[in-house]
Amino acid sequence: NNYNIMNKTKLAELIGIIIGDGNIYYNKNFRKYYFEITGDQLLENEYFEYISDLVFSLLGKRPGIRVANRGLRLRVYSKEFVEFLINNLGMPYGEKKGINITIPNFIYNQEWDILKYCIRGIMDTDGSLFLAKKSHRKDYPTIEVSTISKNLAYQLKFLLSKNYRIGFRYFSKEGITGKYVISINGEKMVDRYIKDIGFSNLRKLKIWDGRDLNPRLWKARQI
Repeated sequence: NNYNIMNKTKLAELIGIIIGDGNIYYNKNFRKYYFEITGDQLLENEYFEYISDLVFSLLGKRPGIRVANRGLRLRVYSKEFVEFLINNLGMPYGEKKGINITIPNFIYNQEWDILKYCIRGIMDTDGSLFLAKKSHRKDYPTIEVSTISKNLAYQLKFLLSKNYRIGFRYFSKEGITGKYVISINGEKMVDRYIKDIGFSNLRKLKIWDGRDLNPRLWKARQI
């Protein structure tokens, strides 16, 4: 199976999902080769079915989905694909992920219409869409993602700032690993993001107090 020539938009989205909420496991001693994605068991069942279909379309394998430690876990066993992620794409595995994760060059160097699906995968899993309270209003639309990986943060900053006005901040506390926060703010920018990049995780288009966002933004998501 040549992963380099598979559907690149789907591969880019899956890589983004793994960057956001996944872990890669590679242990020759125990012959364990798999990747796992974690999510919210109450709010992300539909999205995990979407990921399952995405994986099946790429690998021809149907992942197992289970509930463990009060969360959803989707696991895919494939030595061949795990070695592709590690050896060909250079993705970190095991405990090394956090500060070392980046968008692999193979994806990063693709044209925007492919690369944006990787950003979608990252935002679907690790990002949030909410209505922020500003001095002049209570419902200021904001898309935000945070990471402890400096390299990933600056990749996202560079890529998103081409088409969007973004916020970029770094937070640190003594004894805690610092984090970078990238945000897209205001109707115009959020609307552009949803029309251009969009969400596969429909949970992101819901606001936690039960209100929907502007229905105009829902319609914009039809892809």
